Parts: sequence; structure tokens; C-alpha cells
Amino acid sequence: MIDLAYSDEPLRAAPPNWSLKLPVNPVPEPDPTNVRGHEVTFTGGMMGGLAMREMGITGEGHTMRGDDRMGMMQGDDIWFVNGVAATGHVLNPIHMHGHSFRVLSRNGQPTMHREWQDTVLMSPRERVEIVFVADNSGDWMFHCHVLEHQAGGMIRVIRVA
Repeated sequence: MIDLAYSDEPLRAAPPNWSLKLPVNPVPEPDPTNVRGHEVTFTGGMMGGLAMREMGITGEGHTMRGDDRMGMMQGDDIWFVNGVAATGHVLNPIHMHGHSFRVLSRNGQPTMHREWQDTVLMSPRERVEIVFVADNSGDWMFHCHVLEHQAGGMIRVIRVA
């Protein structure tokens, strides 16, 4: 339950008389022509494709034998998180701690606006290219914001030295 407190009185009598222009963004602009690339692939962690086949587990948790398991893995819209098969276009909010980034492309197609982000919404099997200036030293989580997906392996640590 949420209690909201409000008043019939306006916050102020007139619009502010100060500049509404925002200050320049202090985040350094990445140079996409001078980068060191790293690939991060989320497949549902240890419960992803190969492990699922080796364990003989289907999306419903039932055991299958032999070639039946291989057929289960061939669908274009099946992905695994925590041992459960999900179908269709389930989106994953992938979040990076410690840095803001620009999305350069989705599935090889350049993005239109290249906004600053710290979270990008991704479809299963989608490939997203991001760029950022790695100027904040430490170990930073890079993960799906859906907690069940995170627990299923959609989490990595990025080390910035």
C-alpha cells in the first residue's frame, strides 16, 4: 500500500526564472574508432543449451532421452534461464554498473540516436554493440535486471583496471 501526500497549492506561483539549460554532460565521449573489443554472451549460465542437453532436462523439467533432446534445442524462439525454456519475444533489460555507454548497433544495424544509457533492452538472441570509456576502475556487474534471469546466469563481472 502506498500513501500519497499532496496539496491543492501549486509548487510555485510562476515558472522558474533561472536557466533551464542543462550543464554539459561530464561523461567522456567514447571514440568508436579506437576501442578494445570484448564479447559478453548471455545464454542462461550453466543452465543454457549445452548443459541442458547434457543434463537431459527439457523446459518443463522432464527428462528426455537421446535425439529428443537435440530436437528440443533447435527452435528459433527457445532460450533457457534457470533450466526453464521460454519462448517468444521476452525482453531482457541488461544493466551495466559503474559506466554509461552508447549503443552503436543492434544486430549489425547502426542505431539512430546513440543515447547515453546504463541499461539496454534486448530480445533473446539479439546482438547489441555498445561503447564506453573504461575510466572507472573496479569490478562492475553487467547483468539482466530480471532477477530470475540473473540467478540463472545472466550476469558477468567486468574488471576495469
